[in-house]
Amino acid sequence: MSADSENEAARARSHVEELKEISDGLGGFLLDELADLSTDRISEDAYQLLKFHGSYQQDNRDERRERKKQGLDRAWSFMVRTKFPGGRLTAEQYLLADELASSYANNTLRITTRQDFQFHGVGKANMKPLIKALNERWVSTYGGCGDVARNFMACPVADLLPGNSYDYQALAREISDRYMPESTAYYEFWLDGEKVLVDGTRVSVKPNREESFYGPTYMPRKHKMSIGLPHDNCIDIFTHDLSLEAVLEDDGSLRGFNLLAGGGLGSTHGKAETFPRLADRIGFLPPEQALPVIDAASAVYRDYGDRTNRRHARLKYVLDERGVAWFREELAQRLGKPLAPPADIPRYAVHDHLGWQQQADGRWLVGVWVENGRIKEQLKEGLRAIIGRFRPEIRLTAQQNLVLVNIDAAQKPALEAALQAYGIQTGDAPLSTLRRYAMACPAMPTCGLAVAEAERYLPDLIGELEQRGYGNERVWIRMSGCPNACSRPPTAEIGLVGRSLNLYNVYLGGSFAGTRLARLYREDVRGHALADLLAATFDQWRAERNAGEEFGDWAYRTLVASKE
Repeated sequence: MSADSENEAARARSHVEELKEISDGLGGFLLDELADLSTDRISEDAYQLLKFHGSYQQDNRDERRERKKQGLDRAWSFMVRTKFPGGRLTAEQYLLADELASSYANNTLRITTRQDFQFHGVGKANMKPLIKALNERWVSTYGGCGDVARNFMACPVADLLPGNSYDYQALAREISDRYMPESTAYYEFWLDGEKVLVDGTRVSVKPNREESFYGPTYMPRKHKMSIGLPHDNCIDIFTHDLSLEAVLEDDGSLRGFNLLAGGGLGSTHGKAETFPRLADRIGFLPPEQALPVIDAASAVYRDYGDRTNRRHARLKYVLDERGVAWFREELAQRLGKPLAPPADIPRYAVHDHLGWQQQADGRWLVGVWVENGRIKEQLKEGLRAIIGRFRPEIRLTAQQNLVLVNIDAAQKPALEAALQAYGIQTGDAPLSTLRRYAMACPAMPTCGLAVAEAERYLPDLIGELEQRGYGNERVWIRMSGCPNACSRPPTAEIGLVGRSLNLYNVYLGGSFAGTRLARLYREDVRGHALADLLAATFDQWRAERNAGEEFGDWAYRTLVASKE
């Protein structure tokens, strides 16, 4: 690139790119504004940097109009997000999170679709004690948001179930640690310059604002990665920037991985250059090459991602515009040799890990259903009591549920009785199948990006469909308050995406196993009309489907494929 071209590229950089470069390792003026408790908010520029620390600034949108009438500023608060590689945490960490949600947040915990916790309604003065307390029990929020590698996802229970001999959780932790930002600004502010080691020892951090991998401008946008299993695609493997797709021998042992690249679901209404995309298979690698290959592929994104238009900055657009062949060649140059061709993969399937399953070691696990990931009220009380008594390890799922694991056989009857006593659902009746597979993002009233309801509306929509007799249908319905698609509607059999207040686009035809995108079926459907529309499609499916044909396959074949 010529000097003139470099100067032109520098002038075209987005404002966020400039903020990252002048931030002094995500510190600087951000830390000054966080320390100023005379105001309950921070500036927009500081907010862009705060994301890297694992927090979003939000306000209660239900109160905006009335507060404006009274001449008041918005009701500001913060969302704080953890990082749990593979969704794994201890009983002690769960109980701490439960306590902190009551002390410093809105008395709820929310499980995300990336196997994290979110604390909502955190006041500015409460952020530091909350984040410090989490870190003292080895729970980080660093990189929970922002232009870095987000929480590394993996099947939450593959390491526990019979037939699996590879520790996917250990690899998830190793890759997560590799991409933790190195700047000590996070520790200097939130932990007063200390780190707490796993043995409880406190050590002072030596101030450092350099990033050996990320550099001063970090990644072009968020960077999402995962490890997935074809026979259990519970983490929607094709929706990530980079994924390791397990290739298994006949006996279930791991032969290696296919590298997948270029997935991502977010888009912007009215911006044709933005769109959902499923990842491509790039090549095959042995297990011991997982970290070097992920490193090289991430560096390609770091170096070639769009830093001028943040709506167009994800790895999927690099793959779409430069091509899979180009990506393979660029990766081969960085690795010193090309990857082997991708291995063939058998038919995909997916499990939500609800209910009881026996582990390979003879102990038990039980998956607990959490509606839209929101742990509150009686469920929160019950889980606190059960986890406090039985001390199971906890695994969070990409379906916003949680799994209690490593339960001794002698404990199983008492734990099962406790779940029943608190009315905690594990996937069977009275929970309907339709509700079991429904997912929604938080949306209103706190998410600043939402243009329509999701979490507060989807339960009522499911309830109306249940009343009409569709509760026993196994169909993924996912609702998002905006096209950023946090609840993954683009891969759902039915995706409902907020268009404006009480207005949704309806997408149909994704596969149940997450291997095909849904297509637009109806635009601008009013919320009150959704139940009629979905009921009509269910009736048509029942009348026309082939034997055993899932809703998504039928809808793609009959309703949306012809529109392509």
